Amino acid sequence: MKYLAITFLLCFVSFTSFSQNTYFNTKYNALLENLEAENWVKAEKACKELLKYVEPIDSMQTEKMVLRYIYIYTNAGLLNAKKITQKEALKRTEYLQGKDMILPSHPFNSDCYVNCTHISDDDKNTFFSGVNDSKGTQIFSFEYVKIEDGIKETKEELEGKWITLKGTLNEISVEGMMFPRFKLKFINGTYKIGQQ
Repeated sequence: MKYLAITFLLCFVSFTSFSQNTYFNTKYNALLENLEAENWVKAEKACKELLKYVEPIDSMQTEKMVLRYIYIYTNAGLLNAKKITQKEALKRTEYLQGKDMILPSHPFNSDCYVNCTHISDDDKNTFFSGVNDSKGTQIFSFEYVKIEDGIKETKEELEGKWITLKGTLNEISVEGMMFPRFKLKFINGTYKIGQQ
């Protein structure tokens, strides 16, 4: 599960530097450990507490955006572990609609649907990411990020590069009976490209 921790770390590094807040860093590191262990109950609780802590602090905008996404991700883990129902998952997270988020970095791969990003088949200015558990066996979410200024690079130029996406959550739903998952649609999207 080190892959997941790296992608959440890249969220910070790609858009800004880490917080200098010792309390936050200690709690965030503990959250990452629970995510790595796929301990969804502890991860969801830790993320919820951190979100409550950072939301009123103006200087922690990046942390807020990353944690909002992680909160949805932890609830996706709970949903897939059958610890909560689809209705509960949506009820816990729908308040995040309209909020800005930074999504974890994924490699761009035109022929991939598991923990990777590619350009949506329906819109050449929208990135699609299929997000799964660490083994790639459980679907956590399908994510669409509409890039406000359009995607400038070709698929060939993006292939193999790490893409970090940021956007405003415009729609959130939970779908699928056999394999329940979140469907997230973001607007006002921006992206950063990193190397392999």
